[in-house]
Amino acid sequence: MPGHAFIMNERQYRDVLLAKAIETAPADEPALLDTAQRQAATEQALFEQRGTVKAGQERQLERLAVRRAEHLLAHATRQNPKIALLRDPGEHRVPWLWIIPLLALILGFASEKITEPHRLNLLTAPLLAILAWNLAMYAVMLARALVALRQGRRVLARDTAPWTQWWSRTSARLKDESLRGIYQRFLQDWAPYQQARQTRRLQAMLHLSAAALALGVVLGLIVTGLFTEYRIGWESTWLGAPQVHLLTNLLSWPAQALLGQPSWSLEQIELLQSWPAGQQQNGRQWIIAYSLLLVLVVVLPRLLLALWHSVRAASSAHMLHLPLDTAYFQALARDFTSDATVIALYPFSLQMTTQRQAELQRYVRTQFGAAAHLHIAPTLEYADAGSYFRQTVEARVPSLSVLLFNLAATPEEEAHGAVLRQFEARVPGARAVWIYGQELAQRLGPDAGAQQRLAERRHLWQLFVQAHGQHAVFIDHPPTP
Repeated sequence: MPGHAFIMNERQYRDVLLAKAIETAPADEPALLDTAQRQAATEQALFEQRGTVKAGQERQLERLAVRRAEHLLAHATRQNPKIALLRDPGEHRVPWLWIIPLLALILGFASEKITEPHRLNLLTAPLLAILAWNLAMYAVMLARALVALRQGRRVLARDTAPWTQWWSRTSARLKDESLRGIYQRFLQDWAPYQQARQTRRLQAMLHLSAAALALGVVLGLIVTGLFTEYRIGWESTWLGAPQVHLLTNLLSWPAQALLGQPSWSLEQIELLQSWPAGQQQNGRQWIIAYSLLLVLVVVLPRLLLALWHSVRAASSAHMLHLPLDTAYFQALARDFTSDATVIALYPFSLQMTTQRQAELQRYVRTQFGAAAHLHIAPTLEYADAGSYFRQTVEARVPSLSVLLFNLAATPEEEAHGAVLRQFEARVPGARAVWIYGQELAQRLGPDAGAQQRLAERRHLWQLFVQAHGQHAVFIDHPPTP
């Protein structure tokens, strides 16, 4: 609604990018929409959002871009109903990814039975491997975040464009050759956003899997301990009792600090070497210390990271911004802000045929934006000398008033000079002089002699107009559509 903060969602973002893909078709590809339909969409969006757009307000420009895209896609769908497949392909999830955390949980639960059933090694390989791997990953993530912060960019994943195209089932439905070019251009803009979102989902799943693996190990110890008495001990070729004593107390430190467990003495460590009989009394202490360490170092941090990436992935679909600094959206911004641009055109001794009006409309759209309004006044004739500009074409002062001459005519002080003087005296606001030479340029042709004659005539008109305090703008070549 006008006046409310506009927040673009994923559907609207997709619509705008799809409309862009349709409009930016190369010259050798049949256009799905013509100029009239594009301009009608622009004018309809401006009419619906009138009073809400001001230059420089990006959110309001995005609101207009969304409304315009909706109108363009409605036209395009009528032209080719298969556009609806691109506009609403459905949510593409990968449900089997949820199997990964489940498998990790099962693997963690079974690891205790696979490695050393009924015995707990103070130097157990699964524990040390899980801890080392997770601490290494935390260090890598921290380093990447610091590098990204230093370089002023966001931490994102690698190129996953093939994954994006594979996940999108839309391409499989595109049997229509005419839509493949549109879809490929759309993917070029859509892929960066989709890559970022899918990457966050994948990162959330990987963090969840790491937490599930550690949680499975903890559950395996607790469940097995209900029915089995663990024997605890250690053995090592390279480490002695003092080193194992230091490591054991380090791994037990969270339980000692939070639960008040006593620290391990050197004598206890020496007695537990090689699992001697009668030394099972410390099994419960070690299971609690082991479990608490995994929960604090692996399970909780990984769950928080998974939650953070999931929230970021979900919120990214509702907090989107268009790349307004690119050429396409800069042109749209110019078109939208040109809605208030009114050009009053006064042709002098030049009949406004349909072809001439169309060429002037194209020129105005190119120079002032697609939403600029060109109002053409009745032709001023020689016989009206002295009464020029008694009535203006607009009730209010236009953005620009233009006096239009024919390049094929020879400037005369009695006629052209007189209308220039009255134009200066009677027309308020910004003024300009245009010289229409499109037909003369086409008639003369492209050869060097003709171009020389055209340049001489342009020079003549420029000197004449400058003598009356104005600058001539020449329209003597086909404007870009």
